[in-house]
Amino acid sequence: MSRTIARRDRRGVALVIMAVMIIMTLGMAALAIDYGMIKSSQTEAQRAVDASALAGASAFQISDPAVDKNALAITRAKEFARKHTVHNVLITDPEVDVHPDATVDTVGVVWARSGLRLWFANIFGSSTMGITAHATAQASESGNANCLKPVALPDMWNNVNNVTSANSGPGTQLEDKNGNHVWDAPDLNGNGIVDPGEFEPWTFNTGDVYDPPTTGYGTTFRDGYTAPVKDYGRQVLLQTFDQSPSGDRLVSSYFRTWQDNANTGGVDSLAAGIRGERCIEASVGTPYTQANGAKEPLQLAWEYIINQDASAHWQDTPTATVVGSTFGTNWLTQSPRVVVVGLYPPAMANSPSSNPIQFTNFAKIWIDQRPCSATSGGLGTCKNPITARFLGYVEGGTGGPTTGSLIKRLVLIK
Repeated sequence: MSRTIARRDRRGVALVIMAVMIIMTLGMAALAIDYGMIKSSQTEAQRAVDASALAGASAFQISDPAVDKNALAITRAKEFARKHTVHNVLITDPEVDVHPDATVDTVGVVWARSGLRLWFANIFGSSTMGITAHATAQASESGNANCLKPVALPDMWNNVNNVTSANSGPGTQLEDKNGNHVWDAPDLNGNGIVDPGEFEPWTFNTGDVYDPPTTGYGTTFRDGYTAPVKDYGRQVLLQTFDQSPSGDRLVSSYFRTWQDNANTGGVDSLAAGIRGERCIEASVGTPYTQANGAKEPLQLAWEYIINQDASAHWQDTPTATVVGSTFGTNWLTQSPRVVVVGLYPPAMANSPSSNPIQFTNFAKIWIDQRPCSATSGGLGTCKNPITARFLGYVEGGTGGPTTGSLIKRLVLIK
């Protein structure tokens, strides 16, 4: 009899243990399933706030000081956050808290959601929980600029000498004739175009001063041209085609061509780079080999760019801007006629073309229209110079560089 009772007791204990094990197994399964769901949701949330923070920080790449970068950072951050889902539910604006800081060019994003429904944890009385995610991105300085044209211009300098140019005629034309410390391209005949012979012929001589933070484009030394940045809209001589001694002399905006590798120095490759058929990257302070500067094939490449937005032209008053663009008010970010070129120290302009060229910064410019057509001798024979308008440094740049470049890249810092 006692043996029978003992066996029954053992069966009862086994049933109890089995029941406990089943409950523990179900609990562990519930925890594992809910934990996996939570981790998946957390990953989705982190991906969303990372993208949101980077999008917000992109506002600090804009060089236009008239832009409210803090407000734009918030708008961009929330816009990108709304494109993401967490646990199959779209993120909404009230869930996103954006903290821009223009003093250090950072954007912090915090996302929080309560009431994330759990599946099996209900067994233990927990039906929902909340999760959060945060990220901070910064527009930090970088030494590189991307998608440059394979041409370079000397930065502006203080032309101290203001001497008579040996190539300007019988002592009638001076460098910096009006003594305003900026290179001028006056439209003397009123045709809306700077024709050959109308620009001031500057040369970088002994005694002239080049100090990027104080004398370059966009600095207070220039005392501005118009809003929104210093020298905004100032005319730049990009390339000349007049072969006469007085027409093709060194001026403050005399361009040089350069190659980014051993296979890109030919005229065809340079023209392709100008047309935008390849994206060229360059760095501040890196020496680059100067390239073949053949003029006529390159002016056709410039004309190709101009024709991509042929109806547009620059106006100085009442507001300095581009009018008539196919891209409307988005011309600054979308028109092919807005390009980026390298700026090099003006003393290099006097060095042999066999010497390497190095950049101090990168400028954004608008390519002006030219009064050249097939009826005026053909584009390939046009002698009018190609001019452009200074629009500021590439996104993020203001003034001349003091240490390194002012180009900004986006990075997650936490």
